[in-house]
Amino acid sequence: MRWLVSLALLLGVAVRADYFSAEEGEEEELPEPVFVRAGANVSLPCAPTEGPVRSLIWWKEYRKIVEVHDEQTTLWEAEPHINLLSDALFLRNVVYSDSADYQCQINDEQRASIRLLVQDVPDPPGMPLIISFTSRSVNLSWAPSIDNHHSPILHYVIHVRVGESGEWEESNGIMTTGNGTSWQVIGLRPYTVYSFRVVAVNAIGASRPSKESYYMVTLREVPDGKPNITYAHNTSSSSILIQWAPPPKHTLHGEFLGYRITYRLRERVRGEREITLRDPLATKFTIQFLKYPLTTPSRPKNLTATRITNNSVKLRWLEPEHANGPSAPFITNLTCQSMDSIYVQWDRPKIVYHRIDYYFIAYRSENTWDFEEISVSSSQERQSHAMIISNLTSNMMYEVKIQGASRSVVEHSKLYKGPYSELKKIFLQSLTSSALEEVTIGVGIIAGIISVSLVLLVAILAFVLWRKYFQAAYYYLDDPPRKRATSELSKTFGDSDGGSIDVSAWPDHVCNLHADGDIGFSKEYETIQQATDLDLSSECSQLAENKNKNRYVNIVAYDHSRVILKILPGQKKTTDYINANYIDGYNEPNAYIGTQGPLPSTFDDYWRMIWEQKVYIIIMITNLVERGRRKCDMYWPKEGSELYGIVQVKLTQEVELATYTIRTFVIRNLKVKKTSSERTVYQYHYTNWPDHGVPEHPLPVLSFIRKSASANPPGGGPIIVHCSAGVGRTGTYIVIDAMLRQIKHRHSLSVPGFLKHIRQQRNFLVQTEEQYIFIHDALLEAIESGETEIPVADFSEYGQKLQMSNNDNEKEYSPLLEKQFKLVTSFKAKDFSIISATKACNRAKNRNQNIIPVESYRVHITPKPGKDGSDYINASFFQGFNKLNEFIITQHPTSDTIPDFWQMIWDHNCQTIVMLSFVDEKEYPCFWPEEDKENDYGTFKVKLSEECSQGCFVTRDFILQSTQDDYEVICRIIECSGWPECCTPLSSVYDLVHLVQEWHLEYQNGPMVVVDRFGGTEAATFCCLSTLQKQVEFENCIDIYMFSKLYHMRRPGIWQSKDDYCFLFRAVEQGLLANLEAMPTFNNPITNGHALPVKEDSVI
Repeated sequence: MRWLVSLALLLGVAVRADYFSAEEGEEEELPEPVFVRAGANVSLPCAPTEGPVRSLIWWKEYRKIVEVHDEQTTLWEAEPHINLLSDALFLRNVVYSDSADYQCQINDEQRASIRLLVQDVPDPPGMPLIISFTSRSVNLSWAPSIDNHHSPILHYVIHVRVGESGEWEESNGIMTTGNGTSWQVIGLRPYTVYSFRVVAVNAIGASRPSKESYYMVTLREVPDGKPNITYAHNTSSSSILIQWAPPPKHTLHGEFLGYRITYRLRERVRGEREITLRDPLATKFTIQFLKYPLTTPSRPKNLTATRITNNSVKLRWLEPEHANGPSAPFITNLTCQSMDSIYVQWDRPKIVYHRIDYYFIAYRSENTWDFEEISVSSSQERQSHAMIISNLTSNMMYEVKIQGASRSVVEHSKLYKGPYSELKKIFLQSLTSSALEEVTIGVGIIAGIISVSLVLLVAILAFVLWRKYFQAAYYYLDDPPRKRATSELSKTFGDSDGGSIDVSAWPDHVCNLHADGDIGFSKEYETIQQATDLDLSSECSQLAENKNKNRYVNIVAYDHSRVILKILPGQKKTTDYINANYIDGYNEPNAYIGTQGPLPSTFDDYWRMIWEQKVYIIIMITNLVERGRRKCDMYWPKEGSELYGIVQVKLTQEVELATYTIRTFVIRNLKVKKTSSERTVYQYHYTNWPDHGVPEHPLPVLSFIRKSASANPPGGGPIIVHCSAGVGRTGTYIVIDAMLRQIKHRHSLSVPGFLKHIRQQRNFLVQTEEQYIFIHDALLEAIESGETEIPVADFSEYGQKLQMSNNDNEKEYSPLLEKQFKLVTSFKAKDFSIISATKACNRAKNRNQNIIPVESYRVHITPKPGKDGSDYINASFFQGFNKLNEFIITQHPTSDTIPDFWQMIWDHNCQTIVMLSFVDEKEYPCFWPEEDKENDYGTFKVKLSEECSQGCFVTRDFILQSTQDDYEVICRIIECSGWPECCTPLSSVYDLVHLVQEWHLEYQNGPMVVVDRFGGTEAATFCCLSTLQKQVEFENCIDIYMFSKLYHMRRPGIWQSKDDYCFLFRAVEQGLLANLEAMPTFNNPITNGHALPVKEDSVI
């Protein structure tokens, strides 16, 4: 007898659910599994019994699926592909969900137990992540498939896509050698956009592809393609036109910047000249000012044969078009005429082919690229010429060059210019002397005067510099006059020189300088600019063999203070040059080395300098690329070891923090064969200095300076400080660090005097007025806040003192806490900084108009076309310990802003949401979908996948799935309503912190979202405690003041009262006392200044 499920359904058999369980205490034996491929048919037999069959029941995981009783069939679950036979259960086209334990009962006696495991292709792996990459390879890592569907994964296949819209190379996928979840893809092209996806393969087949990786661009390489010269012909006796076909694009291996044209005289092996043509679209160029025969001005014109006989030809031609431009003039005098004009005098060129009709004077300032040009008619009788260039800017370096020009003999409208004179430089500044007069002096007399003057000047300067830089260390320079006698250079400035400002007077002093639009700063900085001595020698920087070692033309190294490298055997004397200068600190000569960002050609010199100068600390205050421009080259190995000349550098650790990165290197001198040939060097790389301007607030900079400067061990060499040019941000760091030391030892400051002094050691230190203002504001913050970073061992005592009051009233706090809270909440948002939050179209989106995001830190969401304010949500980015935008603080969504909330989660790839608010039916609605439902938000859907309770915590897991492709995001809401008020004892506030961090460590692609009623105090407290816990773990210290102030600046109103601020101290103190194991502390050798001991013989 046979029953078909389909027939039972047609007969209207009721579908119900019932469950079967084993007897309590009875142990069940697991049946042997039966493996079946998906899509196959399978028959599950049920052993027959003697006698009539009164009842027959099939169970699936203790749930009845089919029952036959007294010839009546009951279908308990709707399974269309299951058929009931007389002696078996037949499953057609099995799927993975059919995997289960099946039991058969006949006459209430179990007759069969079968474990059916349906094997299918695995789930897709996780999205591949780019771990590292080079110009031709990339290292990928991905999470394994969540479920392999009863068949172990054998290997993976990596699909590669070139470009943002290219086709996936599925037929040429890269097969891994095992089931490991990382792989190096090789054979890539340099400077090419790639993305990757991964397919998991088991014995059944291949999974669906994973979500594609983020786009990446491989590194650049030197191009291996060459342009093909297609045409070369002279256009005159001194110029050649060349044309070429560009190299194939696939051979460029980087951003195409242009061409370098190299040429030389055929008869010469050396003496090549080079022209840089920064135009990638160029296909032709005329090389001018070439050497030409003096007897051949230019070729004849219109050569024709007028008569031809058997033995003769009569020719006719016109005279040459031009007589060629003259040779270069000679600039004999270049001086300042006034505050805004320059006097220039020059001699006639030595070689003139026809005559000189015009002179062209070209000039430019140091901050411009293009030359401006003035034309002057020439007098044929005069040997010397002069003119005044006016309407210039004072206190600026100018470059001047001159060329002569001859008018064409045939076409009078054409001018043929000769080569330029040697480029001359002059710094335009006011002079007190009378107007210049032309004096005719013989060449011999001039040469004699110049020779004698130079000898005397060199002798005096050598004596002065010897006394200044080898007899005395700098203590403090008190605003010396701009024009000083040379003997003053040897003066040592100390405490008695005055000019310092007491710490107590500093706030009023800075306030006065800020008055009337910072006019005081402008005047003071201008005075420092005028006092800068630009006559100091920098001859080594100007040598031809050293010019390519300078990143910028106008940033040179003064000779008297430059760092001199030791000359290696077999090298030239000029190899001792590097663009770096010793710079004094507070009461410490040569405390720093200020230098430029190393160039690839100076990497070897840079690391040799670090070794020779016994450097342990490197300060880097620039990113490699800023605003699309190369600011510094990566002079350290990305991983492993690299050899830079004689110094081997190994990267052993890299720690990324919110505003800076710490790298640890072990360097080794391969020429030293003893134990002292190795040293540990730390690089502190500040990564949050903006592309232009200065940091928004000095607190992170102060923390960075204090930690990095204190890390230099006793006996260590100078601290190397560099940015891009090694003057602006470098000088800012040095001045702040030196002044912090002066505050500590003398309780006074002398910013102008110190800056004038160190500007005699390296030019242009503190390059802008904005940086000069930032120095004052940073020192003001340091003075007003004091030392707020407290070691863990001292925190309990510090916290108790902070909360103590002289009054018995418990609501009153100590004056120190009162002062700190006032400073923390001192920032008041201007109207322009909250313009989006206060728009009429956005005001209804704010639950509390006093807690709204500041414009520069607000979270943007995808706008709706044509709808003003649609990119706004009341949410702010908050800094964490490891990332600048580690958190997003937001209010509990209103019924109208729920779609905006999930759009924010989707846009910023947020996978952790911490919810601290209560849900009610009116004011604070439930903003997630119910179970078995999904909310559609256009480009994606949100579905609740799982919910569970863990004590006072409720976790809900959601799947956010794209409606346009197969991309999805896993997101978890961790709810602890009423935190931190519900926490008893107080130390239990960290239970939530620990739970959240454990989850977030696994899913940390995007920021962590923290929700309370208004996006205010509770959320900010959670972020602050989470950040402080990490600070304790890494630095063994706590700085509540800094983080709470930075948070207030991003979202004013989060700290409503001093109780909120005091709560942070109480919570941290209780957390340290009650849960030290959960918050491990240790001395970090990087941040606490414990470097390796210095060995005197470690320098070759």
